[in-house]
Amino acid sequence: MAIIIDNTNKKIITSQKKQYGKLIIETSIRPENNSTIAMGVKQCTEENNSKNTNNLYSNVTAGPKESAIVKPNNNMEKRKLVDVTKSIKLGKGQKLSLNQNAKNLSKLILTLDYNAISKGPNEFDLDVSVFMVDINGKTIEKDFIFYENTKSTCGGIVIKADHNTSLKDAYNECIQLDLNLIPSNIEKLAFTVTIYEADERLQNFGQLTDGYFRIIAGDSKQEILNYKFNENLSVQTAMVVAEIYRYKSEWKINCIGSGFTGGLQALCDNYGIATV
Repeated sequence: MAIIIDNTNKKIITSQKKQYGKLIIETSIRPENNSTIAMGVKQCTEENNSKNTNNLYSNVTAGPKESAIVKPNNNMEKRKLVDVTKSIKLGKGQKLSLNQNAKNLSKLILTLDYNAISKGPNEFDLDVSVFMVDINGKTIEKDFIFYENTKSTCGGIVIKADHNTSLKDAYNECIQLDLNLIPSNIEKLAFTVTIYEADERLQNFGQLTDGYFRIIAGDSKQEILNYKFNENLSVQTAMVVAEIYRYKSEWKINCIGSGFTGGLQALCDNYGIATV
């Protein structure tokens, strides 16, 4: 397997802070990631079904909208349980302290909901994963949380769980997070998505019509923020949606929105996990 990454550039060009009452939102503008990635394919299984991660994906564009399947929304009645009246709308590159309005906030629910137009008979299916990143910017294998390892050893991250709120049925994807359980050696949590069987189904993020990342307080069911993550994407098949990171004595979120070709393997390479 050969892995080649050229011209990665994560240097921040500008950073601005705006204050709205007591609320401070920091905006960073980064150049786009123009990585060129060539690599082999890793085979993974879940419940005896093979999930093939994606290789180089450079010749597929978002196809025409005829003969399309639209991903339906999930249980909208259960979504009414969430209080969205104070939700903050963030954009790519914006940062927000998760502890500004609630110092002891630790139990969170992270969700994805999306609609897609997919050419052909196959439904558009996203897989979520979380990289627990240390001070060196790397993730060890046991700290990679995905569909074959759905719960972190610390118990702080669980995929398809919702702090017993029944909200996991209201969104396409759901992650249970307890920041108090995250080990002190972990500096940030990277929340990522990939497209299931993207190559085989000729799918990419350019086919998403809507894609929202939300953070909900587990105790109050109040939506803290929402972020439309699918803007300015085209042929990418994997992306870093957002990172929650330590800053002094608090946790902050950074809306990343960086797309990759190469599927899950590209993300693993980005965070230092060897794939075969």
